[in-house]
Amino acid sequence: MLFNSIPFIILFPVAVLLYYVVPAKFRYVWLLALSYAFYYVQSEGFTALLVISTVITYITGVAVANIDGKKGKKAVLIGAVAIHLLILFVFKYLDFTLDLCGSGLRLNLVLPLGISFYTFQAISYIADVYSGRIEYEKNPLKLALFVSFFLSIVSGPINRAGDMLPQFAKPVPFSLERTKIGMQKMLWGYFLKLAIAGRLAIVVENVYEDASAYPGFAVAFAAVSYMFMLYCDFEGYSQIAIGSGYLLGITMKENFRQPFFSLSMSEMWRRWHVSLSSWFRDYLYIPLGGNRRGTVRKYVNIFIVLFLSGIWHGANLTFFVWGALNGAYIILGQILIPYRDKVANALKGKICHTESARERFERVRDALKRIGVYILFTHTFIYFANDSLVSAWTAVKSILVRFSPLQAGCVTTLGLGTYNLALTFIMAVFVLVADRAAYKKGCDTPSLIRNIPTPARWAIYYGLLIAILFSANLTGQEFIYSKM
Repeated sequence: MLFNSIPFIILFPVAVLLYYVVPAKFRYVWLLALSYAFYYVQSEGFTALLVISTVITYITGVAVANIDGKKGKKAVLIGAVAIHLLILFVFKYLDFTLDLCGSGLRLNLVLPLGISFYTFQAISYIADVYSGRIEYEKNPLKLALFVSFFLSIVSGPINRAGDMLPQFAKPVPFSLERTKIGMQKMLWGYFLKLAIAGRLAIVVENVYEDASAYPGFAVAFAAVSYMFMLYCDFEGYSQIAIGSGYLLGITMKENFRQPFFSLSMSEMWRRWHVSLSSWFRDYLYIPLGGNRRGTVRKYVNIFIVLFLSGIWHGANLTFFVWGALNGAYIILGQILIPYRDKVANALKGKICHTESARERFERVRDALKRIGVYILFTHTFIYFANDSLVSAWTAVKSILVRFSPLQAGCVTTLGLGTYNLALTFIMAVFVLVADRAAYKKGCDTPSLIRNIPTPARWAIYYGLLIAILFSANLTGQEFIYSKM
């Protein structure tokens, strides 16, 4: 039951209505029932594995909280984390590992729905109990709800127990204001997914099916389109999930913070898939020593985190290369900062003789930084988007060797046609303009739209709704991160 499916659109309002009918102290039970029903329908028989993960997590939390002595607590922590990672490895990486070793043996295990997400949530809970950041949850049903919460189990956000468990314990009363905010977020999410990501997916799928058959400009256009498509797809999912949570009185953290206006690869990763990048920061980068053990160790830690982030995304060498490239670009960017600033300041001193000229110089420099970050990020995602290193390299080579601006006319032949291509371009520009304004104000984009004057706000809402309705034939398309 995808968020963009007709059954979800019909049944979710009923679920919300019943949620507020149920007495407050039992609402978490209703959410748990919804979560397991949702997972059972979606997961093709892997509900038992979710239960096993939850039981391990609960028992570990109780044990860590009650065992005397740090060594005993640490042993339990390591054992539980190892079990969770072993389960994840068996279902997600074992066949890949066997193929890599050339064993000829394959188990052909189906990847359980959401296992990457709920495994990380379970590990974060255990680690937080161990470190004393939170107390262990005594009620196993509330912990089960945290692990299985249906709005985030498929593709995140990766929630923290310290944020979610208190909300399950003390549900807030119905609020018309929260309902309006939730619906506005959902509208924005459906617009991103259906109106933009759904259209750009046509171009990307056509070109990446055989990049060698297209001119270099078409491949470059597909690569740039994939980056924006992925953003609209995943941010669309996140806004629908977070907005749906608002309707239930539950707040989840934002998962994207206008990443395309980042001035460096480091900033891009602080704004892209925030719940995952912050998870790696808190539970891997900092425990590894972070930036506290010298510059070289810091760079090693950064590379480890980004490389493992690539592995987390999927059992394929393309994801490994994607993670390694991101790590390399972040490290290289940090190494070059003093040299880049020195050259820029020298150039500014020579050509800018007034304060206004210096301000214009910095604006141009920031624009070039953002373009450079987008190009580097797009390059890494060529590997993310392709099934093999050969096909990814074919795409890269096509851009490097066969690219010409004179081929620009080919973009109308990539599946969208002139009308849909123009419409998609207009909508993409609108998203970028809105995101830019939200970036400058330090808020999420739906909040920005919510606070503009009423006539303009409602014009935007009607425009979004019309764009969604004209994209109705694209419903049912799976969200990309539901496959991770």
